[in-house]
Amino acid sequence: MCTMTMDPYDFVRGSVPIEKRINVRKTLANYRSDPLYAFIDKLEGYHSIKVIEDHISMYQHAYSWYYLSLERFLPAMSLAIRWYKGPYWALREGRTYTESERKLAAKYTQVARYLYLDFYNCLLYARIVLDKVAGLTRLFLTQGNRPSFTSFNDHKKFFKKQTAPYGEHEEYAEYVRGNTEWFDTPLKEVRDHFIVHASPRHLRIFGYPMGYNELALLINVHIPVEPSRRSAPLRQVQYIRVSIPRLAEQMHEFLSWFNEYALRKTQLDSKRPVA
Repeated sequence: MCTMTMDPYDFVRGSVPIEKRINVRKTLANYRSDPLYAFIDKLEGYHSIKVIEDHISMYQHAYSWYYLSLERFLPAMSLAIRWYKGPYWALREGRTYTESERKLAAKYTQVARYLYLDFYNCLLYARIVLDKVAGLTRLFLTQGNRPSFTSFNDHKKFFKKQTAPYGEHEEYAEYVRGNTEWFDTPLKEVRDHFIVHASPRHLRIFGYPMGYNELALLINVHIPVEPSRRSAPLRQVQYIRVSIPRLAEQMHEFLSWFNEYALRKTQLDSKRPVA
């Protein structure tokens, strides 16, 4: 891991760094309750016992696993930041740990090798949650030409291709088109091209952006450029930054909006629509 010292706002795509250290306890408390609780509880009772799994229970499982990924990564991230500000520099300077530094270093050692794993799990399960959310839209998108209910990527593409308002659900279509850019980059792009499938040549930097408020992933992708532009080295590289705290914030905002919208639209039905 390393410190990211450059100011890359002009040529980095993806997550904007968080502005201040997060309070991990309060953050996790905010995400612990599923944002879609009210919607699902209205349909069938959030904690109802299922014998056969369906698109609702599959979403619930996905959100639970996504939250557990955050519950592992965010405290470990906070610990890593405190380790970097203290024991790390004691090691570099060749001085003996203080008692508090010794305890902190011991705690950090227990989680250090899992940091990458937990970071990637947050990304993978965030994507799964969104795919399952696409499945829930079949409960209110019941008429006419309908989008994919299995892939959020295809779901979003459907609405982006629309050339006319999408009937009574244009509000939903417009929100998906205009307020989920974080899904395309960094979530989908990094998950698809740098974790799951074959990727272009690149350099990964897992470290601390300016301010040391989080652990983030910066991917440097070298791209071909015209000879006339080789004098501008930054134009030869694409940078993609992934911040789990920022992504979790955006996910929570989307799911909360989805819950409110779905509650409004399902109130029009006298019974739950058949999938």
